[in-house]
Amino acid sequence: MSKLDPEAVINLAPVKKTAMPTVGPGLLLALSDGFMLALLGWTLIQLFGSDTLTPEADLSQRALVTGLMLVPLVKSVFGIYSLGRFDYLERTRRTFQAALLSVAVLAVPFIVMDGFRSFFVEALSVALIGFAITYAADLLLVHGLMASALNWRTPVVIVGAGPQGAAIAEKLQRLPWLGMRPVCFFDDDDTLWQTRVANLPVVGSTDLLAKSPAYAQQAQAAIVADIGRHKKELTTLVERLPFKQVYCLLGEGNVSAVDATYHNLHGSLALRVSVRPPTSYLRIRRALDILLSAILLVAVAPLMLGIAAAIRLDSPGPVMFRQKRWAGGDKTFDVLKFRSMHINAEEHLQRLLENDPKMREEYMTYHKLTYDPRITPVGRFLRKTSLDELPQLVNILMGDMSLIGPRAYMPKELPEVGASADVIGSVRPGLTGYWQVSGRHRTTFQERVAMDVFYVRNCGLLFDFYILCKTAVIVLKGEGS
Repeated sequence: MSKLDPEAVINLAPVKKTAMPTVGPGLLLALSDGFMLALLGWTLIQLFGSDTLTPEADLSQRALVTGLMLVPLVKSVFGIYSLGRFDYLERTRRTFQAALLSVAVLAVPFIVMDGFRSFFVEALSVALIGFAITYAADLLLVHGLMASALNWRTPVVIVGAGPQGAAIAEKLQRLPWLGMRPVCFFDDDDTLWQTRVANLPVVGSTDLLAKSPAYAQQAQAAIVADIGRHKKELTTLVERLPFKQVYCLLGEGNVSAVDATYHNLHGSLALRVSVRPPTSYLRIRRALDILLSAILLVAVAPLMLGIAAAIRLDSPGPVMFRQKRWAGGDKTFDVLKFRSMHINAEEHLQRLLENDPKMREEYMTYHKLTYDPRITPVGRFLRKTSLDELPQLVNILMGDMSLIGPRAYMPKELPEVGASADVIGSVRPGLTGYWQVSGRHRTTFQERVAMDVFYVRNCGLLFDFYILCKTAVIVLKGEGS
């Protein structure tokens, strides 16, 4: 169950055997961790081990074993080995919490046992290194090898072919590491039967799942989307679905939270969403914005001069591009970028959209073009590497923007943002953000809005650190806009 889309999971009596045991991904992750920790232990022994068995060497070996054993033990406590189908953020959050618990576990004896402090320092160092390398190995395994293995992904049917059902189907197809493979839709609206939604067939009514075993055998689980559109009560609908697990979507971004938890209120399932006052966090983040933007501006100054010279030589026009962006309420500011387009780009865009229906449809959906003829050769490189956004460090230093935040929307886009503008406008727009590291140009405009709302309602230092790390990976891989 992904924290990005909170779901109520109802376990039912199994009606058939699953093709793959549910412990499979967890067991594979545990074996991967065991291999990586054994390799770490062998490497440390080769580097720092002693041929002479002195009391100090024996203590170091015991510290090594303690640190290595602590990693899988604490990860098991936090349920990380059951996160094969979870998103990056949830895996990062739980791993960070597990590392903090390890620090606490070893800090107490470090304080009270004066003669063994070196033992606990060595054990903690090994444990923290172990958390780092197993976290990296987990990501490579889940989001690489296992995500590409079609047999590992659980086949699911989606009950409800409305907007939310289509959105979750597209998301599961685009993000294979979530571990689910949608196969078809079922919907009680007969006008949708024998059509395709999100490139998947709408087979028929939900009653077919209960009446025909052949249809039920297409999948191992069901996702109930667009709860309000179903004619049956949710409990009745869920009980009629012949699956071991049924996932009930509660919302597409607006009601979700990183730290949402579920409670049983004497038979009533309740979703608890913690609303944290952001005042202290925003002050800390502003201080970090000033410090980091100043350091980065000094560090990249020679690079920025070189880019400015390349733009001058590439095409006529100014080096910098200024554009009005919305900053919440009635406030706007001039966002700074290196110019990546030919001059008179807006007029050129209007002519393109008027003369090319396919390009117009793409722009209306994504507010971007896959191949934009307005972009200069140097500008294409700058966008690919995200170097065109370096001047925004000045916006951050001046207080117009933050390093991390929602997208800086143009004022003309606000009608499409709609009621979500009140939430998004409560924090400064960011140089990077959650939507930029979650699909970027592959997401629709409304998906971007939902991601920005999700970020604002769940912003925190750990979330920001996760976004910064993922931004660095995307920039290094050249996955710019």
